[in-house]
Amino acid sequence: MNYLAHIILSGDNLDLMYGNFISDAVKGNSFLNFSGDVRKGILLHRHIDHFTDTHPKFLKSKRRFYGKIDKLSGVVTDVLYDYLLWKNWNLHYSKSPLLYIDQAYHFLDKKKEQMPNKIGKMYHYMRKFDWLNAYHEFSGIQKAIIGISNRTGISLDVKLFSEIYCINESAFNDEFNAFYYAILTSVDDFHNQY
Repeated sequence: MNYLAHIILSGDNLDLMYGNFISDAVKGNSFLNFSGDVRKGILLHRHIDHFTDTHPKFLKSKRRFYGKIDKLSGVVTDVLYDYLLWKNWNLHYSKSPLLYIDQAYHFLDKKKEQMPNKIGKMYHYMRKFDWLNAYHEFSGIQKAIIGISNRTGISLDVKLFSEIYCINESAFNDEFNAFYYAILTSVDDFHNQY
């Protein structure tokens, strides 16, 4: 899952969301340097990533890019799933995604000076180009794919990505929804165990 899903799966707990947001820059046991809900958010991010990377529906979606977009097939599927979260929002939530996003931006703006350098730089661009709301449109996902290609130096054919999505739109949608129902349960289980 990409940025939007990680933020949304944090619920209304802002410290948990912050930990979830910075987690990619927190390596190994250095999560122990954090406390409370920030630490829990870092662990939640790892839980979500592991669940996603091993879930059969996500893997089925990811495999559609094999042989065409091999090196970053998981990354483009993560981004695509954020778009599908927007598209299927009303199946999973009653509260508007705009409220979650506004709340997240407002809180993260206050925390940007405390963010690990790598995440702080990324957040600057996220905020400037409003990535979270841009995922609402397919063109926003296409721009995200171009940005990933530029940042990684790995060429990604956006036209090919779009064609694969269009040909398999219904299947991607079904796989996402089955996956998302499962991850909601898994996140609840995480909270019950932590």
